[in-house]
Amino acid sequence: MDFDVIIRNGDVIDGRGKPRLKQDVGLKGDSIAAVGDLKGASAPRTVDAAGQVVTPGFIDMHSHADQTILVYPHAQSFIGQGITTTVCGQCGFSPAPLHKHYAATWWEHNWWDRVERRKYYKEVVGDLQKAKKAAKDVEGLDMDWSTFGEWLDRLDRDGIGLNLAPLVGHGTVRAAVMGPDYRRHATKDEIEAMKRYVEEAMDSGAQGISNGMDYAPNSYCTPEESVEVIGVATKKGGLFATHWRRTGLREGFGNPGLIQGLKEAIEIARKTGAKFEVAHLGPAFQILPSPTPKLTECAAEETLAVIDDAISSGVDLTFDVIPNSQTGGVSYSKYLASPLSPWLKASGSMERFAENLKAPDLREEIREYIMAGKWYVLNPIVQPGWAGGIKIAKSKVAGVDGKTLAEVAEERGQDALDTLMDILSDDPYTATGLRKGDETTKRMFFKHPKAMVAIDTFVVDETCEGKNPPYMLPNPNSFGGMARYLSLYATADVLGLEEGVRRVTGLPSQRLGLSDRGTIVQGKKADIVVFRPEAVKDRTTEDEPRQYPDGFSWVFVNGVAAMEDGKLALTRSGRALRRQ
Repeated sequence: MDFDVIIRNGDVIDGRGKPRLKQDVGLKGDSIAAVGDLKGASAPRTVDAAGQVVTPGFIDMHSHADQTILVYPHAQSFIGQGITTTVCGQCGFSPAPLHKHYAATWWEHNWWDRVERRKYYKEVVGDLQKAKKAAKDVEGLDMDWSTFGEWLDRLDRDGIGLNLAPLVGHGTVRAAVMGPDYRRHATKDEIEAMKRYVEEAMDSGAQGISNGMDYAPNSYCTPEESVEVIGVATKKGGLFATHWRRTGLREGFGNPGLIQGLKEAIEIARKTGAKFEVAHLGPAFQILPSPTPKLTECAAEETLAVIDDAISSGVDLTFDVIPNSQTGGVSYSKYLASPLSPWLKASGSMERFAENLKAPDLREEIREYIMAGKWYVLNPIVQPGWAGGIKIAKSKVAGVDGKTLAEVAEERGQDALDTLMDILSDDPYTATGLRKGDETTKRMFFKHPKAMVAIDTFVVDETCEGKNPPYMLPNPNSFGGMARYLSLYATADVLGLEEGVRRVTGLPSQRLGLSDRGTIVQGKKADIVVFRPEAVKDRTTEDEPRQYPDGFSWVFVNGVAAMEDGKLALTRSGRALRRQ
């Protein structure tokens, strides 16, 4: 038999947890045509995988790739780390449905002020026509869809670089129905309208639904609304993925949910009978003023106990974990000025901000706002040890590099907030370092048999940056999250490579019902990664998080090489994976 591609001499880890085998893999069209000894076969392209492993393409269980895929259609940051499929539409946000308003997420840094300008917390729901114009003018994005089905059709028409398994977001649906009047409970008629939007999305091919209980407009819904709206998706066999209520609404004090928020989400899953995915699981307890390693480990154990109790009681539950203990979230700022972004934005530039900080009345304004607990990013009331979590990486100010803000403040005999403003006044470009992470709890979570991997970022390329204060960059996970997972957790002392690969291939494909993907078996779709495990390395740094990892050689998406011998090929062979 002849093939289009033969991958020869590699150690095949097939995604089912079985030991690796020295085998060849033959590709024909978009599928795996044969696995075994193919010495007598020929193909116009041969990949020599000697000394490397050959695995199914990685499946990321939680991302926001759908928000930016039409801006970065080649999906460079995901392909570069071996991700060929991602479950998107998370945390209650999806690109559709759109009605008269647009619900902003976190990627619109360069144009959201054109839609809704605010000093402190952004208004997340804005006029759709203004949003369309701003997105077109700044990003070149033509948002020409309204329904979920129309958005999926747009993906098919334009072509995309990886496979998307899309969820519809409860928050986006709420914005479509309620517009800017969302800070209240929905009426019965509004809930019925939301259900119709969800039904359209599911019938068009959505894989399920997500919610985001820390984010407006989703955070204002009642448990009854959640059960009604999410129930539409689950009755059609869809997945329910939850960003459970942890911090509470991130405006001022909020209402931290933590373990109660996790239990709230579990109860929604129980009442709807959902196939349930807990997003980016972490310890669900707050430890003040700052946790010791032993207390953190105890909090993780207690969190897993709640997970296990739910599973034992019949809830169909799995969860995912971000493989980075140093940073989470979708974006990253290397500047010490970032926590004071409202005043930085009002100043217009870093230099002007430094000058403004010499004004005692501005300092007093900043102090009063922060000490009142009104600013989520820097809230001493709920984070009394905040200054100990800020590490200074590089500054023109003498004697501060490598120290935490708390350490510098103690040396100076000064309040930490005054220290922060003094340093910024002298050098507004002072850079922060990644905080020291706790790998122990990550290992505990990944060892659980229901754990999978969440990258939790947008798809971008190496040019992506926020050009307005606070000058955000892509999160390091955008480029190196999967490499970090492989090097730290798919290891002999945690999962082992075979089981580690299964957690990002066979297990998520089974969970999602993607019966034609996730394993290297004849007849399955040819999503394949070739890499050297010992060479895989996350190369992102504090100064530059937009760096591709080492160790990856070839990536195939539906039989087409999206990475060739370590170089991105910029293909668009991905697909919107519609629920069957």
